[in-house]
Amino acid sequence: MMGNDINWIITILYRDKLLRCALKIPEGIISNDCKQYPMEPENREIIHDLLPLHVKSCGKIMEIEKIFEIHIISNQKAGEK
Repeated sequence: MMGNDINWIITILYRDKLLRCALKIPEGIISNDCKQYPMEPENREIIHDLLPLHVKSCGKIMEIEKIFEIHIISNQKAGEK
């Protein structure tokens, strides 16, 4: 079942490379304006502050792409139930 989370792929410029990080944000954490217009400068700052520290320290947000879902895999091995 899909929740009400916002799922984005955030592209960060790190030196001369582009890094991507998946970000799953609970519905009530950011404003509707931020959800609709994530690339506006003030909204990019809000989203940048939500990134993990090791990603945040790499650089500026270059692109934000909405995705359907982020699925977290448990520690069980493939094929186990």
